[in-house]
Amino acid sequence: MKRCSSCGQILAQRITTCPACGSRQVAGMTAIDDYNIQAIIHEGRSSLVCRAIKEGHKNPVTIRLFTDQSGVDDAVAQRLEKELETLSKLPEELFVQHYAIRQSRTGHWYRVSEWVDADNWGSIFVSGILNDQRRMVTLFYNIASALAQLHAHDHFMPYLILDDILLPRDKTRNLTVKINYKLSRFLNARATHHGPMLQKLLQCHPDIVNQRAIDFRSGIWSLGKIFVELLTADHNLTEFSSRVDRIKGLDPSLAVLIKVMLSDDPDLRPQSMARVARTLERLLETIPSAPIYSAQDRKKSGLRREITWFKRVVVLLLLIIA
Repeated sequence: MKRCSSCGQILAQRITTCPACGSRQVAGMTAIDDYNIQAIIHEGRSSLVCRAIKEGHKNPVTIRLFTDQSGVDDAVAQRLEKELETLSKLPEELFVQHYAIRQSRTGHWYRVSEWVDADNWGSIFVSGILNDQRRMVTLFYNIASALAQLHAHDHFMPYLILDDILLPRDKTRNLTVKINYKLSRFLNARATHHGPMLQKLLQCHPDIVNQRAIDFRSGIWSLGKIFVELLTADHNLTEFSSRVDRIKGLDPSLAVLIKVMLSDDPDLRPQSMARVARTLERLLETIPSAPIYSAQDRKKSGLRREITWFKRVVVLLLLIIA
């Protein structure tokens, strides 16, 4: 992010004219040390994420540049650097690889990670590749299996959100996933500014809201929430368990699994991610291919809306005539 020198409006790096006052802006960042920036992927309060290539190299990497607002200092950077050793032990085919923590010439810290060429989830939904119940369960199984591997290494993700799950473009057909896991979710445990997805999770997760001890089952609730968001293509939900009952044509066994995962009481949830993965694997043996968002259902809904609108018009005309 940068700030307009004339009016103070906060702008994205790529903006060259301030929409608030019309002032011409200096060009945004083009390099970080010897890494040339190819594209800026995300700009937030605490960091800027970009695709970059190091001079003399061919393969791109992901760079997360921590801003002044992030609170990353020498002590935090040392902690992040120590975490790299633990992260390097995770299976590279399932988890995004993080290579180094460095300090730029300007004094800002940044992390160099593997570049994963993946579409955002909005594009994935629009493409229609998930509009099939069997393919959706395959995706659920792939995610749960990867997280079960994480649990096997004695790590878990209670703060799991959809943005942590990547679907590489070259493996979309098989719905293979990569998990972007960080040993510590927060740069600063007392931070109050978070991205929209994470902020919503913090406000609705029963273990967090009720200040319970966080454990592996907290991550199972978060995954259940993601399953509902994927099945509905709706990331603005505030109720999840009750929403499962309104998903038409959902396999009853799948519905039961998701509702159990979303139990307010941790003791009622599956007690391990491996159990979730095994249940999904059994479901794949019997669950048929069927559209989740049926075109026929959409037509019926549209017809119902037209009939309702026509009835209202008739009633209004009768009232006017009377």
